[in-house]
Amino acid sequence: MGNEFLWVSSIIMMAAVAQSITGFGVSIVAMSFLPGIVGLQTSVPLVTLIPIAGNIILWYYHRRDCSFKAVGRLTVASLIATPLGVILLDRIPEAIALKGLGILIVSYVLYDWFNLTLPKLQSSGWAYVFGGVSGILNGAYTVNGPPLIIYANCRRWTPQEFKGNLGALFFFSSVLAAIAHGFQGNITTQVREFAVYSLPAYALGLWLGMVLSKKINPVVFRRITLALLMVAGLRLLI
Repeated sequence: MGNEFLWVSSIIMMAAVAQSITGFGVSIVAMSFLPGIVGLQTSVPLVTLIPIAGNIILWYYHRRDCSFKAVGRLTVASLIATPLGVILLDRIPEAIALKGLGILIVSYVLYDWFNLTLPKLQSSGWAYVFGGVSGILNGAYTVNGPPLIIYANCRRWTPQEFKGNLGALFFFSSVLAAIAHGFQGNITTQVREFAVYSLPAYALGLWLGMVLSKKINPVVFRRITLALLMVAGLRLLI
């Protein structure tokens, strides 16, 4: 387990650094690499547990910019759909699930690279669609950010609304996903051990990212991170 511990801790720390510098969610970075080390069944509940404390801190920090009216429908749909994603994780063969994860990662990288301008959504009813998709991805892959980011862009949220609203959503969804994985029996002894061992690496990564953010161009670092995610996503598809 020694080598796995080092690899898992290193990946979690790298994901935390990327989150601090660029705003990337820990999940999409960690889930691009962890399944190749410990498998999907261990990676998903592990990455669900690790960022909960960070999500609480981020939500509290940006709470004044959070509009529960704006995120209410997203939250309800995500809460309903997350258990479905957890069930799908246990039912779908891992080889197929990994292909789906690869498609998700590559699609997100392309969306970010080309900086696509999507049409404005006038109706808030679309929140149920995007929230539901986010919930399924949250339970199955713990990568619920892409649909929420697309929805936020289509609703033309300001940067302050983006941070405040998504902070609340990520907090609620991570807690629900952890509960769902617990009921499903996915939080095994191995997952708990990896989580305990990785928490110091997560905290160190957040701190290191805050230090490096003052010295590294975040745009350049973001491009490097996207390139690494693309490679990882393509590897999952091969």
